[in-house]
Amino acid sequence: MLVFLAILVAFAGFAVWFVTATPGERHRGPLPRLDAAGLQLAEILKVHVRAVASEEHNVGHPEALERSARYIETALTALGYAVDHDEFETQGVKVRNIEVSRAGPGPSERLIVIGAHYDSKEGAVGANDNGSGVAALLELARFLKTVQVAEGAEVQLVFYVNEELPWSRTEHMGSHVHAKSLARDGREVAAMLSLETIGCYSDVPGSQRYPFPLNLFYPSTGDFIAFVANLRSRSLLHRVIGSFRNRVAFPAEGTAAPESLADIGRSDHWSYWRHGWPALMVTDTAPFRYAHYHTLQDTPDKLDYDRLARVVQGLEGVLRDLAAPAGS
Repeated sequence: MLVFLAILVAFAGFAVWFVTATPGERHRGPLPRLDAAGLQLAEILKVHVRAVASEEHNVGHPEALERSARYIETALTALGYAVDHDEFETQGVKVRNIEVSRAGPGPSERLIVIGAHYDSKEGAVGANDNGSGVAALLELARFLKTVQVAEGAEVQLVFYVNEELPWSRTEHMGSHVHAKSLARDGREVAAMLSLETIGCYSDVPGSQRYPFPLNLFYPSTGDFIAFVANLRSRSLLHRVIGSFRNRVAFPAEGTAAPESLADIGRSDHWSYWRHGWPALMVTDTAPFRYAHYHTLQDTPDKLDYDRLARVVQGLEGVLRDLAAPAGS
């Protein structure tokens, strides 16, 4: 019996380590002051969120959804991108994913996808969910113009429609449409990051909750950004969170958990898991921290743009590392 208990304890310890262990050191203590570039980034992010997510915008409000899409397209065109669209119909409304890309020399064999959905939940404004992710992706598009993409690599930035219910995990989900088209074309995704609700942070103890059993292993103060993967995406998780921690002084937590924990698949990365591709979600944990999640009170004034800017700076480093030659 003692031997059996020892084996059981050892197995449990290994399982906890496998799920929670991540490379690099979590930033602790006060955040350094934002420099001039960081302060400017925070203001630009605020402009993006206000433009994309100041009103409910979804299939039920197609004019507002179109205004959000047009803003994204105009911003990308101003950055010099040729903007692609993947248009389809939902309940008689024409909707579209919005895509831009940059590729290194040679055939594109290693595809990196970074995406964020731009629709809001029915009955919600959607500034944090997911104007924050859209704003971050627009600034990553600006940054990508400065990145030397490695030979054989391609980076796609995709703004998805229809992530929210009732379209989530259906054929009308924008990321499902995108992932399915990649599979149909014989493409293989080396890494996918879903930017999902990333603008809420708190230094108040007890401000962070989790689905059981993650509450046993992670901090109870919601001052961090989370990187969430399934078990098959653990290697990608380690590469991404290690890169983020090396690039910016900001608290980050990571987990590679079984997909049976339903909440870890609640965004566009789920569509890529279905094809067996490594994918993860970058999030402030949404309803487990943010009091205005999926409500009409999720407005642009609720976001912490200072800390959102720091997260974007860290993601810029992640993007640069992912676009570098494989193994570098």
